[in-house]
Amino acid sequence: MRLSELAQLCGAKLEGNGEAEIKDVAKLEAATRDHICFVVDKSYLPALEKSRAGAVITLGGFAVPQGMNALRADDPDLAFSKAISALRPEPLQPLPGISEHCAIGKRFEMGQGASLGAFTVIGDGVKLGKNVIVYPHCFIGDEVTIGDNTVIYPHVTILQGCQVGKNCILHPGARIGADGFGFHFVAGKFIKAPQRGTVVIEDDVEIGANTAIDRARFDVTRVKRGTKIDNLVQVGHNVEIGQNCVIAGQTGIAGSAVLKDYVMLGGNVGVGDHITIGMGAKIAARSGLMRDVAPGMRMAGQPAEEGKTYMRREAMLKRLPDTLAEIKALKAQVAKLVGQVGLPADDDDDAPVQDETSGAVTRFLRNRPEPLPPETSPAEPKPPTT
Repeated sequence: MRLSELAQLCGAKLEGNGEAEIKDVAKLEAATRDHICFVVDKSYLPALEKSRAGAVITLGGFAVPQGMNALRADDPDLAFSKAISALRPEPLQPLPGISEHCAIGKRFEMGQGASLGAFTVIGDGVKLGKNVIVYPHCFIGDEVTIGDNTVIYPHVTILQGCQVGKNCILHPGARIGADGFGFHFVAGKFIKAPQRGTVVIEDDVEIGANTAIDRARFDVTRVKRGTKIDNLVQVGHNVEIGQNCVIAGQTGIAGSAVLKDYVMLGGNVGVGDHITIGMGAKIAARSGLMRDVAPGMRMAGQPAEEGKTYMRREAMLKRLPDTLAEIKALKAQVAKLVGQVGLPADDDDDAPVQDETSGAVTRFLRNRPEPLPPETSPAEPKPPTT
């Protein structure tokens, strides 16, 4: 592809030879003259100087080596994604139709252009929309509905009664609609609480590999439109996740928690049950939430607290060894000054500095001489009485 054509597809401004042929994307150290790379951080400038790349996608005003072609964009990361899509098209999709190796239940409905891969099992009353792709080795339970243009990758399980919207992507191994984790402790043993609700995944949702979303106890576990969930995420029963949320891998969300719209959870975040996270809140990786979070808050820590407070304390903790050394030195100076005024030294040489100082001060207070009484003046004569 000519660089001028790629610039147009990426929405970028071309600097250099638009006739240069670009065949693929590559890392700086592996790039050749028919590759394009991506740089926005100045720390990569030395590597860019040594690179043999035919072009680079970067910001406007970013210095590039003399003679290197550049595509400049306001959002270079997005432009690079467009370049990847243009130079590495998606693999061919399975042809529409049903593999002869599928097992299909009663009352099955499938829209135009849909595809079912081999060794997939379809329950009774399942409805697939137009252009749905179900890859091999999937299980889709009774009465499940899947909207138009949704892609179900291999080994996905969607259990009975669940709903998946349009334009969704479920990556390999995702599990939708397993029982929620609920038990009663009766007479010294745990008895299972029935889980008879369902899961609703709205349109344009992406669910990562090996992520599990449990069915509600009696109502609905819901993931709203546009939300993106990473790999290895656990979503408990009766959870409600708002629109356009982003949830990174290894996060666990306990039952009945509510995430409002545009919430962002970093990796390995733990969300306690029945907690509400307000709209637009951002939770740092490895944080633990034990109480509600107000809209727009930035939280971090275990348990999580306001982000700036957490960062200040972390900075103080890093300085703690130096601070303790300074305190010890100051106490030693105090002890020396106390000794210079004639106070007896502490007999315990092995005691910490703080004990020497406090012991000397205590003995000073205990043994100090009694203050002299104030001088008195003769009583003034009283005026004569009449």
